[in-house]
Amino acid sequence: MSTAAPLLETRDLRILFPTQDGRATVKAVDGVSFSVHPGETFGVIGESGSGKTTLGRALVSLLAPTSGQVLHDGENLATLPARVLRRRRREHQIVFQDPNAALNPRMTILDAVMEPLQIAGRSSAAEQREVALAALARVGLAAEYGARYPHQLSGGQKQRVNIARVLTLQPRLIVCDEVVAALDVSIRGDILNLFADLQREFGLTYVFITHDLSVVSHISDRIAVMYLGRLMELGPTEALTETPLHPYTRALLSAEPVPLPSHLRTGRRIVLEGEIPSPVDPPSGCRFRTRCPLAEPRCAAEMPAWRELQPSHWVACHLATPTTPLPQETP
Repeated sequence: MSTAAPLLETRDLRILFPTQDGRATVKAVDGVSFSVHPGETFGVIGESGSGKTTLGRALVSLLAPTSGQVLHDGENLATLPARVLRRRRREHQIVFQDPNAALNPRMTILDAVMEPLQIAGRSSAAEQREVALAALARVGLAAEYGARYPHQLSGGQKQRVNIARVLTLQPRLIVCDEVVAALDVSIRGDILNLFADLQREFGLTYVFITHDLSVVSHISDRIAVMYLGRLMELGPTEALTETPLHPYTRALLSAEPVPLPSHLRTGRRIVLEGEIPSPVDPPSGCRFRTRCPLAEPRCAAEMPAWRELQPSHWVACHLATPTTPLPQETP
C-alpha cells in the first residue's frame, strides 16, 4: 500500500437521520474510519441498506457528518467557509447510479457537460465549449453527440456523459456510486475499462461503491465490507477475496455466481437467514450477529474491536484470528 499521505480519510464518521415522526434516529453510517491514498481504487461493498450511498455522499460534502470527520488532504472541509468549500469540493466529484436522473432532459448533452464549468466560473464560453468537447471525446463520444438530448442516448452513453461532466473540473477523487448497476452487462465492461484508462491518464483516485463483488474485486486495490452502517472487514483485494476473515464477507463471496455446472463447484453457498435489521434499532454487540451462523452469546453482549489481524487486513469479529480460519458453518 502507498506510503503517501492519504488523499481522503474518515475518522469515526457518523451520519444520523431523524425519522419522519421525529421519535427515532436512523443510524445510516455509524463509526466508520478508513483512508484512501492517491491513485488508489478503494472499493466499498455491502447489501442494500448498509449505508454505502450515504457514505459516498458524505465523502464529497453532499451530506454533513453528524459527528466524526471527513478529511481531504488532512483538512476537514466541514470547518471551511462556504466560499472556500465550494472551490475545494470541485476536486472531489461523484458519479451517480442512475444516468437518466443525473441529466436534465431539457439540456443538450454539450450544455450539460459545460454546466459545471459555468457554475465554477472558469474561462470564456468558447473555452468552456472546447473543454466540454474534449471531455466528450475522451469518454468516447463524438462532437455530434453534443447536440443531442439525453433521451436520444443509450444508458451507457448517458453514463459516459456523466463521467465527462466530472472530468471538466479536473478532480483528484471521484466517488463512483453503483455506476454500472443500471447498465446492461455487455456495457459494464466498457465503462469499467474507461475508468481504468482515465485513472492511468489523469492519476485519478476512486472510491468505488457497489453491491457487485465481481465488479469491485476486478478494479479495486482494497475493499471495505459494510453492513448496517459499520465496516465488517477491510483489506487488500486479493487477501480479502482469497482468505476472508469475517463471516459476512464469506457469505458474500459464496453468493457470487460461478459459470460451472453444480457438480463441478467446489464451494458451498452460505445462505444468510432473515433480512438486514433496521438501522433505527440495530442489534446490540455485533451488527451482523442476528444473521451470522457462527454467533455466540459474546457477540450480543460486546461490540467486536476493529483489529488488524494481518498486514493491512482489518476485521471486526470476535471469532477471527490471524492464524486460525473461522470455524466452518454447519450445513
